[in-house]
Amino acid sequence: MRMDTELKTIAIVGSGASGVACFIQLVLKYIIAKSSQPLSIVLFERKNEFGTGLAYGTGQEGHLLNTKAGLMGLFPGERLHFVQWMHQHKDLIEQDFPQVHPHPDSYPPRMLYGLYVQSMLDHYFQIAQQHKLQVSKQHMEIVDAEATGEQRITLKSNKNSYYHADYVILATGTPASATFRELNGLTQFIASPWPSKRILTTIEDKNAKVSIVGSSLTAIDALITLVENGHKGPITFFSLSGLLPRVQSPAEIPFQRKVLTLSNIRTLIRENQRSLRVKDLIRLFRAEVENHLQRKVDWAAEERVGKNQLDLLEGDIRQATQGANLYQNILYSLREDTYAIWKLLSADQKILFDKWIKPYFDINRHAIPMENGVKVRNLLKTNQLRVIGNSDDIQWDGTKFILKTEDEKSYEADFVINASGPASVVSKMEDLPLLQILLKKNYIQEYAAGGLLADLNTMRLESGDGIPRLPLYTVGHPLSGLQLDVNSLWFNVEQADRLTDDIIQQIR
Repeated sequence: MRMDTELKTIAIVGSGASGVACFIQLVLKYIIAKSSQPLSIVLFERKNEFGTGLAYGTGQEGHLLNTKAGLMGLFPGERLHFVQWMHQHKDLIEQDFPQVHPHPDSYPPRMLYGLYVQSMLDHYFQIAQQHKLQVSKQHMEIVDAEATGEQRITLKSNKNSYYHADYVILATGTPASATFRELNGLTQFIASPWPSKRILTTIEDKNAKVSIVGSSLTAIDALITLVENGHKGPITFFSLSGLLPRVQSPAEIPFQRKVLTLSNIRTLIRENQRSLRVKDLIRLFRAEVENHLQRKVDWAAEERVGKNQLDLLEGDIRQATQGANLYQNILYSLREDTYAIWKLLSADQKILFDKWIKPYFDINRHAIPMENGVKVRNLLKTNQLRVIGNSDDIQWDGTKFILKTEDEKSYEADFVINASGPASVVSKMEDLPLLQILLKKNYIQEYAAGGLLADLNTMRLESGDGIPRLPLYTVGHPLSGLQLDVNSLWFNVEQADRLTDDIIQQIR
């Protein structure tokens, strides 16, 4: 597709929620700037629908948001916008989602949130057209890119069509897992829980033995897909840690930190004349807990690995009902400071954080809604669900899967669903071939702690040695090493604000 030489073109590769957030902010900022520069914005999407992505395009009403509605606004500084939209569309909700109560502390179905994102995309698409912006949606996958001498990027699609862009935003979403790739060719091995219909069309036997690799939020989504569509057979969570997410309180409990503060962290760095270490964060967190409890804590006794997960989950539900999960309350209170603290860690310390702390951080910070906690508890009580830890060995013997733990215990499964979490190393993101091609061409650089290197003031990606920095930007999971909260949409919306500021300033 050839475009006018005076026209500036922005390509957004990926049109899930983060891509839509970038689109909306570009449109708004261009209109507000009253720019005379002709502008075209092209949205690319390889999936069936624009706006939903994998996360919000699920066809399962039982898949709930894992973040409360009051944080899910699609506009920077307007986190309550989704809640406001629900109030404005009460008739839709009463008819199609009667169980939903529009409230900041609610956890509505992701299907409903997907409708919200699509509604915002359609609305601002029309506004863009009214202001003479050239906007288009292209249902195709971008599979290659080539830099030209004019600091432009030529994009190639899977349909062998070419698009020339002055700026490219990579909103490619969450990649698939990089584990157990050797099993991908097996019909009985489902490489990702998304889209959920793949599970339902593959596992037709409702009594089959199913193992789900992982025990985190994605594993629970896979579990809900199965049981809410009539699966009666045994299901096993098979993971390294064997840790289930904890349960979210019906309302977030405010917590005033006195020890684990950004001020104290900066004081520590200044007085010790060294960079921040993971051990510092562990020590400060423990001190915060003990200061609040006014007693010493037996931290060895707090270990959850290897304990009965049903007992732990029942205790978590009781604590959540009372708002008494102290660890969760502390971590939620850190929401606005987490990024600033993360940036103070070196790459090697971030790697240690992922190894030592992240499993425990995730089960508290990324907890499940009460409704899902109760569902999982009931499945554990009936023994339809088991959770097995210390395991990462899966073999196919020609008729079934054999799963082994570190203590040499073996389990069998007819089907395996890989919900072990997304790849963090770009070279292993096989379902995102564009990123791998850009990496091979030295247009982008990997970051030692995962994801890509970028200017965090603008989200513009850093190129490799000998390559001038290109007009390539990204948001979300490709920055997983530099930014801890890339799984949180509210965080990605704020980063999209920085990204779009930089582009609009260049073209206005």
